[in-house]
Amino acid sequence: MLTTNELQLEAIGYDTNRALRGSKIMETISVYSVTPSMPRKEKYTSIRPKEDSNSCALVHADDPRKDALISTVYRWGPGRSPRMHILPSDASVSVEQAITDDHPSAETIEVKSRSMISRAQIFDTSFGKFEWRYGGRSERKACNADSLLILEHLDRGTTVAQLIRNDQLRTPGSVKNSGGNGGRLVVDLSAAQDGKHAGAGALEAFFVASCILMLKREADRFIDNNIAAVV
Repeated sequence: MLTTNELQLEAIGYDTNRALRGSKIMETISVYSVTPSMPRKEKYTSIRPKEDSNSCALVHADDPRKDALISTVYRWGPGRSPRMHILPSDASVSVEQAITDDHPSAETIEVKSRSMISRAQIFDTSFGKFEWRYGGRSERKACNADSLLILEHLDRGTTVAQLIRNDQLRTPGSVKNSGGNGGRLVVDLSAAQDGKHAGAGALEAFFVASCILMLKREADRFIDNNIAAVV
């Protein structure tokens, strides 16, 4: 894939000990821009205001008001998939409001699983239809990745983002077998240059927020699987 931007998602995730202790990580996820020969700079922050909920909102790290760009709301109950709200660029909505309030002007995305047993998630948006999935062995090998998440633009049949995790790129303090830990997000924003899609900033924010959603779902599965293994 063509890489136009690189970002580092710093999420500690869960190891087996944390999962079995039942400890909740009240995690604010920082996302840094990565530019060769320049110090990395925090670009986005994902804020989770309540310990008993995974719901969160993405903001620009340098925004003093911390207005939400995209909120992700997790709902209780079987079959109730997460819902994302993409706020208009001129909105001034706090993180708490973005999570708890209805916003008629926001774009609402119902996140859907490809099947009951699949980890892949589908996002039907005004930017197009996308799917996050896990890379296979050959795809991981090509990226030198222990774990690889791939975002495909289904309308175009192209890969537009990858989250690469290995010894060099995963979040410090996490290990190969962690669940929900961060890594290097490489993105292709060239679609934003054809005049038919949202600007590069809006598209990148969606890539970041949807990737964080995948990490949170991965963490939940990791916790459930570890608990089930000892019951």
